[in-house]
This record gives sequence, structure tokens and C-alpha cells, in this order.
Amino acid sequence: MDSSNNKKTKFFEKIRKILSFFDFKKIIMNFRNKEKTKQVDVDKKLVFSFSKSKIPSLKQLKYIKKYLSAKEIQIFKISFVVLVISLVFLGIKFYFTNLQTVPVEGGNYTEGLIGAPQYINPLYSSFSDVDSDISSLIFSSLLERDKDGKLINDLALSYEISEDNKTYTFKVRKDAVWHNNVPLVVDDIIFTFNVINDSRYNSPLEKSFVGVELEKIDEETIRFVLAEPYAAFLELLTFGILPQDLWYQILPSSAGLAELNLKPIGSGPYKFNSLTKDKTGQIKSYNLAVNKNYYGSEHYLEKISFVFFPNFEEAIDALNDGLVDSISYLPKQLEENLVAQDSLNLNKLNLPQLSAIFFNKKTNESLADKAVRQALALAINKNEIIQDNLGGDARLIDGPILPDSFAYNKDNKKYNYNKEEADELLDGAKWQKIEITEEDVINAEENIKNEDETTPDDPANDGAGGQVRKEAEEKIAMGVGTWRKKDDKFLIIRLTAVDLDGNFGVLENIKKFWEEIGVKTDIEPVQANQIQADIIKPRNFEALFYSQIVGADPD
Repeated sequence: MDSSNNKKTKFFEKIRKILSFFDFKKIIMNFRNKEKTKQVDVDKKLVFSFSKSKIPSLKQLKYIKKYLSAKEIQIFKISFVVLVISLVFLGIKFYFTNLQTVPVEGGNYTEGLIGAPQYINPLYSSFSDVDSDISSLIFSSLLERDKDGKLINDLALSYEISEDNKTYTFKVRKDAVWHNNVPLVVDDIIFTFNVINDSRYNSPLEKSFVGVELEKIDEETIRFVLAEPYAAFLELLTFGILPQDLWYQILPSSAGLAELNLKPIGSGPYKFNSLTKDKTGQIKSYNLAVNKNYYGSEHYLEKISFVFFPNFEEAIDALNDGLVDSISYLPKQLEENLVAQDSLNLNKLNLPQLSAIFFNKKTNESLADKAVRQALALAINKNEIIQDNLGGDARLIDGPILPDSFAYNKDNKKYNYNKEEADELLDGAKWQKIEITEEDVINAEENIKNEDETTPDDPANDGAGGQVRKEAEEKIAMGVGTWRKKDDKFLIIRLTAVDLDGNFGVLENIKKFWEEIGVKTDIEPVQANQIQADIIKPRNFEALFYSQIVGADPD
């Protein structure tokens, strides 16, 4: 019995072990999953049969909340915002890095000028900024200046300079035409040059070409021959060219009265269109039209008009009222009169102009001492003047030759602001410091008053009393402060300048800096129309603060 049971037990044990290799639960689950997968595939096929696109439509997206959890919806929203911000950023970056704003043809521009035109003629336009500005738009020249002030070719295609710098050979373009559609030829250039050199025309350009001859080589080549080398000769070749066939008929004595002075024919980018006058005959506006036949780069403005005003105040009023688009020049002290400064572009030009102090050793013996001149230069804080008085619209220079010049020497000695060194120079030159107090001034005034009351006006009494009076008068004249004195003589400088509002602050600062090292400074303003005849020509100054335009030639 036991043996039979043992055999059955062993049999079922073997069966259990065999069946243990099969996981019926997994088999059943896998079967169900396969059935479910088949059902899903069938469902998908059924859905796609109704919609060709696998991407949900906007109507379908409204059911998204039924399929996503709250956390998944939050992630979706954040991702969407990040995506939008990224696209906006990329769009802005693309705009600024790949798109370029270009001008379109057409439009009118009106500019206000101070003064009125008289000679729109290269022979005489240098007399007036108004004439010069308008002439530069109407006439062409061999060379012209670009926006950076550098010389570039205009009518000239190319040029060569001989080794001895005395011969300049130019190739001239053949596609230029006058505003009356007549071709411009080399004979026009030669005619203009000859007219400039004809003293009967009284052109201010005549003196620039003394000793220069012009030859015609062929129909597109000319040659200038100089008696002596002149480094800045190319700078002279920016004068406008006149049409020979119109001007040769006009007598030199009548050139200044010719109608062509106000109704010119040129070959530049703009041509004369019209002008208007008031009842007194004064020109009130001058209108130009674009030259469609211009050989150079395209000019987009269709019309340019100039309106003329007697002073800056009226021009600024017109700008504020929208009667003009701009004005040619605005003095620094009048910028505050602009009503809508934020809507205007203030363009600043880098002019070849220097402002400097010129010393005259002959009218002030103290200035004959180099140490005194050096001390005066070191005592001035030029950067402070540039910022405080000139609004930063200037740059520091170290001599009469500007840094842009080919002749500029970067190794020039620089006199940067150094009050301590200035004091040391004056100490070394034996200029002693003398302090005058308010009490000293009061006592000096009392001494003079007492002397006037007790001492008769008699030359015979000029002795010790006369010396006391002299010293008292000196103290009163010097005033309270610490001053420099040598050999019984105070260091006093008379500083002369043109009487202009823009100069006043600069002069006061120079006076302050010099008096800080003990140099008494007296400011002497002079009217602009008197500065040349009364001050500069006779050298009637001790220290002259003066501004001037410098040319390309450092000589």
C-alpha cells in the first residue's frame, strides 16, 4: 500500500515539475495583450479612415485635457510659452542680422540756411558757406571728398604723380554730361582752370595756382605741371568745373553779374530748378531737382530746397514749427532753443579747426621765459574745458598740426594738466609767491586815501610816498589772492579773444587755471570784425585765444 502511494506521489511530482516550466498566468496575459493590441490597431485604422491627417486639428485639441493629467497640461503650457518666446527672439535676431534698411527713390528735403545765395559759381562760391554748399551739389570736380573728408575721384578716373612730385597726370571720365545734356569734355576743365588764373575774373582761387600749368594730352587725359613740388596740390583740385560753351561768351568784367551765377548749369548730382524772391528782391528759397543723367552713385532725394533766414533764431523757429526739415549749422549755445530735441538728429562734423593760445614774447617780457610758457600750458585742464564748456564736442591736440595730417608727429611733447609741475617751473624761474589778503587791500585803499588828503599833487613829492602809493595801487589792482612776483614785478597776462558767447566760458576757465598758479589774468574781448585789423595783423596781444581752419598743407 505504501509502495503504491509512493509511486503515485512520485508520478505527480514529476508532472508538477514539468508544468512548472509553463507560466499559464503570463500566457493568458500575453494572449489578452495581443488581442488588445489588435483591437487598438483596428481602432486606429477606423479613426484614420475618417481623417487623412495624423496631426490633430484645432477642434480636436480642445479634448486634450481628457487625455493628459494636470501635471502634463502644466508642462505643456510652460513648453508652449518657451517656444513662443524663442521664436520671437529668433525672429528679432534674424531681422537685425539678415535684413537691411535701404532708401527708396523720391521725397523732398528742405534745409534752412543763414544768409542768401549770391554766386552759385565755383569761381566765387568760396566767399560764402551758402554759395559753397549749394555749388557742391550742382557742380562736379576732378576730386571730391567722401563722408569721412578723404579725397576720392569724381570726374577723374585715375591719376599719376611723377617721382619729382611736379607732374600730375589725370585720366578723365567720358560719361559726364551737363544739365543741358551736352557732354562734358576735357576742354571744359582746361577752360575753367584758365578762367581761375585770369586776374580779370578776380577769383579767390587764382593765388592757389600760381606757377601751375595745365596741358591737354588727348580727349581724356590732362596734365598739371608745377614749378615746385607742393604736397597738398591734390587738395586744390576740388573746384567745380564750368561749361565752356556757356561761359566763354560772357566778358570777364560781367562775370559777377551773369544770370548763370544764380541759375547755373553744372554736371553734379542735382540741377537748378527754381528760386523765389520777396518784394525787395531778396532770395527766400532755392530749389534743386535730382540729375537723372548723373554719372556717379544714385541720389535718392527727388528735390532739395533751401530756405534762407537772416539769423539763427528765426531758422530755429522755422525748424520748431516744421517749416524746414533741418538747419545747416546750430551754435552750441542755441541748442536749448530746440523744442523737440528727441525727434531730431544732431550730426556733429569733425572740422579741421583748432583753438589755441598764441603767446607774444615781444609785448610781455615774462613770456620770453620758456619756463613761464610751459607752466601756463601745464596749468590748463584742457579735458575739463572740453567737457564743461564745449559739451565734449572737441578733441585734445598737442600742436598746430592736427592728428589727421600726414605731417603730424606723434612724438610731439605733450603738456597734459599738471598743476604741481607748473608750480615747480615757476618756482625754479624765481617767481615768488606773494599773498595779498583782504586786509592788505583795505590798508592799501586807506593809504591812497590818506595820501590824497595830505600830500599835494606835486611831482617833487615823488619819493618814499610815491613808492608807497605805487605798491598800494598794485595790491588793489591784483586783488586778494596768492600771486607770482619777480624783480618787483607781478606776473600778469592779458588774454585776448573774439567776443563770442561760446568763448566766454572757455576764457573764464583759462583765467581760473592760470590764477591757481599765481598768474593774474585779465580778459580782453574784441569784436569779431576788428580782430584781424586791430589785434592779429599788428600783433597787438600778449596771449591770444583764437580758432582757425587749417588746410591740408601744414605750411
